[in-house]
Amino acid sequence: MERLKKILTNSLLAFALISIGFALGKHSVKPDRQTDNIANGNGRQVVVYYLHSTFRCVTCNTIEKMTRELLDNSYSKQLADEKIQWIEDDFQENETLAKQFEVVASCVVVAEVKDGVVLDYKRLDDVWTKMKDPEAFNQYISDAINGYLKKSGG
Repeated sequence: MERLKKILTNSLLAFALISIGFALGKHSVKPDRQTDNIANGNGRQVVVYYLHSTFRCVTCNTIEKMTRELLDNSYSKQLADEKIQWIEDDFQENETLAKQFEVVASCVVVAEVKDGVVLDYKRLDDVWTKMKDPEAFNQYISDAINGYLKKSGG
């Protein structure tokens, strides 16, 4: 019985120390990478973000892969001309970006940007439900991209 108490006490102590370490790590200062990521002074462009959590599941990786393939296959000219920019980022590390786009779970965000400033955006939360239907998934993202490209003359 005494040995069981000692094991339990040590386990609880280890749990407490690990929890404190995670809490401190979460609140450590991270640089704001948002302005580093957007091509400043580049006129109007559409920025497609894939914002994910630190720990990623198979579905998260699939959504990112499908989005990137859509961009590469359907928007390669706009990517090359920097009319469209792709940014993948961890919203748990980049809290400024997470707050700006009101992100609480992995998602795709399509934003209209002028000279590095986000003018408007659409958070595409339905990528989770549309990923099983690649045609609907691609149309959903393309509709958001094309809407902003029309506004920017791209």
